[in-house]
Amino acid sequence: MTKTKIANSSDISASGVTKVSAGGKSLIVSQKDGKYCAIVNKCPHLGLPLAKGKVANGVITCPFHGSKFDLCSGKNTGWVDSVMGMSAPGWATKIISAGKPPTDVESFSVSPEGEELFADV
Repeated sequence: MTKTKIANSSDISASGVTKVSAGGKSLIVSQKDGKYCAIVNKCPHLGLPLAKGKVANGVITCPFHGSKFDLCSGKNTGWVDSVMGMSAPGWATKIISAGKPPTDVESFSVSPEGEELFADV
């Protein structure tokens, strides 16, 4: 991993995410409890981007199939439960998940240096 500048702290909203590129990867950067965090911008379900997902209480929800991920740890907190924001019944979620088990997303340590934010990518 290489320490890479990913953004300036003023670029990061306290209530959403900011999409950045670093080390050949698309990341989303956020603030949670006064700490800067970064996770890969790719849902492990079908590889679709997370950046336009809803953010609430430090968790981002995949806008396509409803999987949920902690913005700092990348931990999966909910797996495939909707299609394009519309709830799906329990039997349908098994079909939508395509047999893939709940999976975390890759997270990256973010360190502020003055106004600049760096991640080990």
